[in-house]
Amino acid sequence: MRFTRLRFVVFILAMWLALAAGVGCQESTQESHERVEVADQEGLWSCGMHSHVVEHGPGPCPICGMDMTRVRSSPAKQNAEGERRIKYWVAPMDPTYISDEPGKSPMGMDLVPVYEEGQAVGAPGTVQIDPVVIQNMGVRTERSLRQPLFRHVRTLGEVVVSEDRVSVVNLRFSGWVERILADKTGEPVTEGDPLFAIYSPDLVAAQEEYLLALRMQGAKSELARSARRKLELFDLDSKDVAALARTGRVERAMLIRAPRSGHILEKNVVAGARVSAGEDLYTIADHSQIWVQAEVYEFDAPWVEVGQPAHMELAYERGRSVAGSVAYVYPTLNDVSRTLTVRLEFKNPDLRLKPGMFATVYIQFRREDDALVVPTEAILHSGKRELVFVAVGGGRFEPREITTGLVGDRHMAQVLSGLVEGEVVVTSGQFLIDSESQLQEAIDKMLARRAGEVPSVPS
Repeated sequence: MRFTRLRFVVFILAMWLALAAGVGCQESTQESHERVEVADQEGLWSCGMHSHVVEHGPGPCPICGMDMTRVRSSPAKQNAEGERRIKYWVAPMDPTYISDEPGKSPMGMDLVPVYEEGQAVGAPGTVQIDPVVIQNMGVRTERSLRQPLFRHVRTLGEVVVSEDRVSVVNLRFSGWVERILADKTGEPVTEGDPLFAIYSPDLVAAQEEYLLALRMQGAKSELARSARRKLELFDLDSKDVAALARTGRVERAMLIRAPRSGHILEKNVVAGARVSAGEDLYTIADHSQIWVQAEVYEFDAPWVEVGQPAHMELAYERGRSVAGSVAYVYPTLNDVSRTLTVRLEFKNPDLRLKPGMFATVYIQFRREDDALVVPTEAILHSGKRELVFVAVGGGRFEPREITTGLVGDRHMAQVLSGLVEGEVVVTSGQFLIDSESQLQEAIDKMLARRAGEVPSVPS
């Protein structure tokens, strides 16, 4: 019983509050009309969301914080003077509710007039915005230009030694190392420089056979040519063999020379060591040209081909790039990382590129030398079409359907149709402009249907 009485009391209180609110709203509306009439005479400022707030100067609304706008003279007065004509009336909280005459909205608010001169002139969907509103919205624009447009695949790579510029030094006979002439890993050597001297009984015997053939039958005899061939098969340098023939003296320790210019990557020999035939003693690499092994994601793999230009930036030298090209695309995909390995070649005359370094690699797979471009942020994608808003002057913005091509680096996109060079497009704030444009199109359609006309605005 007590609970029922409590519910009844709560109901009576709620009804009383609702009635008080309705009376207050009516009084607020009447007060708003009275203050607006005063504002018409004095040129005051009012809030768009709280019309009963009227001030003598610009500033934020004390209720919602929005910037107040100047109160214009009453529609009745303007129509009497012939300054502006009212096109229709709209609900302030529901712009889709329009009427041909003044009245109340379904929410009980006074309808707001929309004047013909306030409508933008131009293509369907064109909107006109006050300069102050444009500044408050943070609208930015940029001019369409013709310029070269690039598209690169960006990835990470590692500098490695060129496999085709690596030589290994080993012997075709056994012996003992007597002197080391290139004794440090990383030391630069030139082709033909002596690396070490070795004593080998097999090599001494081959020298004696060659000298004996020269003394007995001469240099052009078959026996001399056969003995010389044996020394060459031991991989002795040709100038050492020529010196042997010239001096006629057997060398106890023969010099082993560098097969190419470069740097010693590995050294596996010391003085006095016995070495066997086939044992790798030195590894020498030429760093004047290096490779970069880069990993390209699977969805970028179809765009990478041999011969494409590329450049890279080193982690320790930002802003400075080195030009090269794609030398090889490996035929298999890494099934764990889902990446494809690509080999790039770069010139390295000053030896700035060191094996083991990491680099940012850019592979150019498309280029348009004369493209009409706009920033990608200016393009609105609706799923079926692509739009930009073109600033046509006087605070008017026209929606323009475009066709795009290559999306390049630095957030630039190619425009194939819909724009001409030099037109100014909106790059920031276009979403708010688009909302107003769609609303204007919808209102124009409703007005056209109401008048029995066929709407000319595209759907």
